[in-house]
This record gives sequence, structure tokens and C-alpha cells, in this order.
Amino acid sequence: MKLFKHIFIFFCITGTVRSQEVFPSNTFIQTCYNNEMCFANQNSSYLIYNEASSEFYLTIDFVKFRTGVDTIDAWLNDLDDTKFVFKGSLGSDKLPALSNHGAKTIHVSGIANFNNIANPYALDIVFFKISQDGMLFRNSGNDYYDKVRVNIQLSFKPKEFKLDRKPHHLKKVISINIGSGHINLFKPGLEEYIEQ
Repeated sequence: MKLFKHIFIFFCITGTVRSQEVFPSNTFIQTCYNNEMCFANQNSSYLIYNEASSEFYLTIDFVKFRTGVDTIDAWLNDLDDTKFVFKGSLGSDKLPALSNHGAKTIHVSGIANFNNIANPYALDIVFFKISQDGMLFRNSGNDYYDKVRVNIQLSFKPKEFKLDRKPHHLKKVISINIGSGHINLFKPGLEEYIEQ
């Protein structure tokens, strides 16, 4: 019985530590379906940077946008069976120096995978510094990445990823905005966040 109790406590602590290692970013998605503007907002994207390989990942999990109301979620049915995963090359020498003045935009080219379709894609990532005393600050032990946030805007047509062939036949541009995104430094065990 004691062994079971210790194992239970270990997994609870490990689960808590693991969940604190990866911070999601606030994500807004919008499109037009049946002449209605449809949108959702949720902490459903993950920004991960692998310093060793200079790879930047953006993963959006559309399942997390669901509200549980079928009529509101109907348009999401065509998006939520796979994740949107962008993988681009971003050398650490390109990361901006932190300053209190302004923001810096970095163009990152790579590949976007969604709905089992891979397409060349590029993101403009706006880096900016936040205060350690502010509400956005998260202390994960990665000094640079705790002090920087990013804004990202992207959009694509459903036919680019063959979403127009799914039951709801989405045809209008899908726009995605990530505001004050937190960059998580890649560590072993985070592979699930960057896999399709």
C-alpha cells in the first residue's frame, strides 16, 4: 500500500512539473462559413525553439478551440482531426537583443504541415521584450525566453491543405493570430508538441 501511495505521489508531482514546463500561447482563429463570421479564441498553440538545431516550431491544436456546442463548433470539425505544425529555420544569431525600445520582426521560412499536406510557408514573427514585473512574465528558468514574447499572424486558404474537400467545404481564408506568445525552449519529452 505504501508503494502504491509513493508511486501515486511521484506521478502527481511529475505531471505537475511537466505541465509547468510548456506554456501555451493565446490564439485567435477566424473564417467565414455559410456567410457568417466564425471565430474562436483559446490557449491552443505552442511555440517551441530548439537552439541546438536552430528549428522554430509553431503547433496549433484545433481540438482545444471546441466549446462543446455543436452549432458553434460545426465549422471546426474540418480542422480538428490534425494539428497545424510549422517548422522553420531560425538561427540563434538572428534572435533580437532585448531592449526596452520597440520590437523586431524576423522572417522565418519553413514547411507547414496540416491535414497530411505539407506546403512551403513563411512567418513574420514580431519579437518584443516584457517586464519581469508584468503579468505576462513566466519564470521557467530560461532567462532570454522568459523576457521575450512574440506576435504572429498567418492565414491560408482551405484548398492549400485540402480542407475544402471535407464535409463543411470551407472556402474562405482562415486567419490565425497569436498574441504575446511564449517561446518554450525545446527539451527532451516535448516531441509530442511538434509532431503532426
